[in-house]
Amino acid sequence: MARVTDWFEPGRSPLGRLDVRVKLALGFFISVQVVLAGSPPCLAILALMGLTIFALAWPTRAQLGLTAASLGLLIWGTVLSQGFFYSEYPRTVLVQLVPSNGLFRDGLNIYREGLRYGLIQSLRLAAVMLTGYAICFTTDPDRFLRGLLAMRFPFSFAFMAVTAIRFIPMAAHEFGTVRTAMRLKGYRPFQLGLRDTVATEIAGLRPVLAGAIRRSEEVALSIVTRGFAFGRARTALHEERLKPWHWGILAVMGGMLVGVAACKVLFWLYLSQIYYTSDLRDLYNFTRQWL
Repeated sequence: MARVTDWFEPGRSPLGRLDVRVKLALGFFISVQVVLAGSPPCLAILALMGLTIFALAWPTRAQLGLTAASLGLLIWGTVLSQGFFYSEYPRTVLVQLVPSNGLFRDGLNIYREGLRYGLIQSLRLAAVMLTGYAICFTTDPDRFLRGLLAMRFPFSFAFMAVTAIRFIPMAAHEFGTVRTAMRLKGYRPFQLGLRDTVATEIAGLRPVLAGAIRRSEEVALSIVTRGFAFGRARTALHEERLKPWHWGILAVMGGMLVGVAACKVLFWLYLSQIYYTSDLRDLYNFTRQWL
């Protein structure tokens, strides 16, 4: 009988069974769509698509915690920064932190329209982040390497990319060890003020950075001493082959991407008074409201 934890292995989830090239194309599709999209409904749909893709990765409890924490910080930072620095008009002051003076002509305020704009922009980042996490959680570095080589990427580029990916969990583990040591020594954020907190956080990153540099030197020395050469022919035990339904997914994503891009181009030509036809009025209206 399989253990419960076995169902959360990368290859067992629906997304984990996809070819790595399809997953990379999925990430590219979401990334381009969030750039092309401009309306809140479309961005909300893309964020929901990212959430669905993330759910198909069958994340573990630890992965859920990591994703929720990073996504919460991202949304909080985006919304708050836009609330402070929103420069469009009209804008409504919700909270005035600093009155108008010589340094701040309008004072330091939090604007309602800025919070709304930051929330809309965070939908773009959430869609990309959720999709990226899902791809990383369901793809082993070795499969990344085979997928990049199957896409005819240079071996040196693929090798460096996969090596960098392998360093991420190591750096995360070291960061967690440092945070545990800081807590055991009595450190609490903002307990002694903002300045001491910032200084302590920066100091806590130094051992993590030093460990990354040390490992980089060890990897480089290992590559050189073993006579590893990027130009030699490479073989793999398992070759990546696209199945017919993989091609179907790629065709659907490609068609959607081309369709949205065509709508955007036609709408831009209409706004620029370069090309207009009354036969496309429904398309212009759809693009304005939903894309």
